Amino acid sequence: MAFSGDLEHLSIVDVIQLLHTSRKSGSLVLTGRKGQISLAFHDGYIVGAKHCDDATRIGSILTEAGIVTQETVDKALELQKAVGARRKPLVATMVESGLVNKDDAYRGLQALIEMTIVEILTWKKGSFALILEPVQICDEYRYAPEFLKEDLFLPTEHLLMDALRIYDEKCRDGLIYDEEEELPTPFDDSDLLLPQELCADDLGLDDLGELQRKVPDVHAPLKDQERRTGRAVGGFEETLRQSTLRLLQVVSLPETALILLETLAKLFPRVLTLVVRDNGLIAERSIGIISPLMDGPSQVMGFRVSAPQGSFMSDLLEKKQLYYGKADDAALKTQLYGIIGTPNHPELFMMPLNVRGRVVSFTYADFGDLQPTPVPVVALEAFANQAALALENALLRRQHAEK
Repeated sequence: MAFSGDLEHLSIVDVIQLLHTSRKSGSLVLTGRKGQISLAFHDGYIVGAKHCDDATRIGSILTEAGIVTQETVDKALELQKAVGARRKPLVATMVESGLVNKDDAYRGLQALIEMTIVEILTWKKGSFALILEPVQICDEYRYAPEFLKEDLFLPTEHLLMDALRIYDEKCRDGLIYDEEEELPTPFDDSDLLLPQELCADDLGLDDLGELQRKVPDVHAPLKDQERRTGRAVGGFEETLRQSTLRLLQVVSLPETALILLETLAKLFPRVLTLVVRDNGLIAERSIGIISPLMDGPSQVMGFRVSAPQGSFMSDLLEKKQLYYGKADDAALKTQLYGIIGTPNHPELFMMPLNVRGRVVSFTYADFGDLQPTPVPVVALEAFANQAALALENALLRRQHAEK
């Protein structure tokens, strides 16, 4: 490692510009709280990137843009594997095999690199190191740049400027936050217009990050086979029964939302709490999205999903009802799936948590990259109603105790 340092002392913009002007070749590996990111350089040009989110890959970008089909990506992957140690990046394989034209490949590669740089720009802490070796890390495989027939080198300065512009726009729209910024407090009830005055202490909102799970055996990690099929351990009826018992002990809104999140994680591989705030939703904790399913609830994610009038989210807020099915909505595709990744199947689940006639949060769930399995919608709707009733009772008990 000939060049390394800390992002607190040297920004990623300065690092990239230095590697560009000094015409360095190698893998710039960055390690932070969210994982590891790699940028591949060749003679100072960025030739590839590996995002910390496994769903953000050149194949998925080209597929979602409608440039290629999944069958084309699979064919390129097979060609790539057949070469062995001399394999090239996936985008180069597709170009040289005639599976995609060079202009489309450039656009896809540019999008991947820009998305990766935008992610790094949000990191205020972390380390970086330039690994000076002929083998670069890019896409899903290793490759050696000298084996390329096609020049897929993108202008570094232009990439950096575009990434900075995208980063500024996303920060302005509240779609991303720097790690050190104070995230919006999801369970802040300052705008929750309830019949009786309740403060943050009433709802227990200040204890969001300190909740302890009361029944550890309910949250035992799923077996490998069960995670692959998406089926819950011991049957979902038992999970609902134990979760219902937990609801009898809730004392706050965040604790109730946590129970919903962990319960649905026994049925779906990806779940996320979305808190209703200011005509939109803020992503709170998740399971199976930024960390493995067995790790349990993650830290607060904090990005925002808008709910403009007439949108899918707006309709859900208005109807205050549970939803399971497909949804074709711009906010979902750009603001939600753009961050957590698009599931392989369009079925999604939205469970509302109502407090005195108002939706305060949704528990979102999908099947990720697994095949959908049957969903007990009627039982889950009854469970959602039980959660709302339990929270109402908890608030009444607290108000009565303080009189």
